[in-house]
Amino acid sequence: MAKLRSRRRARKCEGKMQHMLHFFGGAVCECRTAMSHHSDEQALLTVTSDSFWEPGNYKRTTRRVDDGHRLCSELQALVQERADIEKTYAKSLRGWAKKWNDLIEKGPEYGTMEAAWKGGMVEAERLSDLHLSVRDRLVNDVIAQIKNWQKDTYHKSMIQLKERKEMDEAFKKAQKPWAKLLQKVERTRLEYHTACKQERTAQNQERNASGDSSLSPDQRYILVKKMAERVAKCRDDVSKNRDKYQAALAEITAYNPRYIEDMTTVFDRCQQMEAQRLTFFKDVLFSFHKCLDISKEPTLPQIYEEFHHTINNADHQKDLKWWANNHGVNMAMAWPQFEDEPPETTEPRYKYLPAAATAVLARVTTRPRSIPIRALWSRAQRRFRRALPTICFGDERESRVAPSDTTSVYNDGRCYNVAFMVRHGVGTVSRADGCEKNKDSIGT
Repeated sequence: MAKLRSRRRARKCEGKMQHMLHFFGGAVCECRTAMSHHSDEQALLTVTSDSFWEPGNYKRTTRRVDDGHRLCSELQALVQERADIEKTYAKSLRGWAKKWNDLIEKGPEYGTMEAAWKGGMVEAERLSDLHLSVRDRLVNDVIAQIKNWQKDTYHKSMIQLKERKEMDEAFKKAQKPWAKLLQKVERTRLEYHTACKQERTAQNQERNASGDSSLSPDQRYILVKKMAERVAKCRDDVSKNRDKYQAALAEITAYNPRYIEDMTTVFDRCQQMEAQRLTFFKDVLFSFHKCLDISKEPTLPQIYEEFHHTINNADHQKDLKWWANNHGVNMAMAWPQFEDEPPETTEPRYKYLPAAATAVLARVTTRPRSIPIRALWSRAQRRFRRALPTICFGDERESRVAPSDTTSVYNDGRCYNVAFMVRHGVGTVSRADGCEKNKDSIGT
């Protein structure tokens, strides 16, 4: 059984159907496969139907021009998405820091431990700035670098890229003579194989005619002779077509070196262009790495050193002492002492408060807890009267007006000081419009 399996594995597929049957049967065939990046050097040299030298197969090479242009756009999108991630992360860090800063300030934590908590918020804010700078470098340096190189390297035309069109035309020009010779070879090969098939058919007919017992000897002789002539003619056609086929092969074989040289020249141009792209992409990825490698940032160690220092400064003894002084046993206290009953008084008490240009009399009374509406209205009336000049209410408001050195001019042209102050010897008669009044002329 093991020998049978090894024999099955050693067999070689002769077509797609047989290959499929071997595959589903569990056998490992040795048929020729397409080149992959895991193939060894011998597989790279294997001639297959997908060979570069076959007509039109150069388009896989020229397609790399379009692929390079598209890869530039995809690399830009890749870096842009990472830049957006950096921006979102920085925004999330800053939002997190703001939220917890507010909660810490309103919360019960205090003292040096509160500062240690806030150290984490400071670290988040500074790290947010660092990631924003990473995002800016990605956009301004890496993406701009790719975009400029793509613009300088690839040039779009109406239908396709100019570089792709030039490469296609160069390959087509190099391959056209060889493709014509190949068509000639294929045609002569087909003619030769057709002639061989006709010769075999004629030989079979001749053999069948010679053994046909249903015919008379004369008929058999005539038929066999006719078939022999046909076989001879087919043999001549086979010989002629073989010569044509071999001549076509000799011609294309002689042209192969020229064909290889021309195709290699164009292929090297494509390789050179692709080498530039690969080298540029390598440099871009190094730039991408440099932007993302925040471990090389000089501010990063400083951020965490300061964070560690802030946490290390937390001192529970200082916090406990502060609490004792502000909320505990070390607070000052007005201990209860014996107090005499204060005398009751109904007289209003007055005190003078300094103002910009006059002395303001403030009445300090003890407001009852609940005041009727009528009492409030009466109080408002009294305050309104005090605000009016003395001449309007006379002595009714004398005992309620604070001393003032401000003079008032009324409609009759007379000027007065406050009567209360004049009566107590602090007021004087003022002059207005050339008229002088004495104390006796001052009325209420």
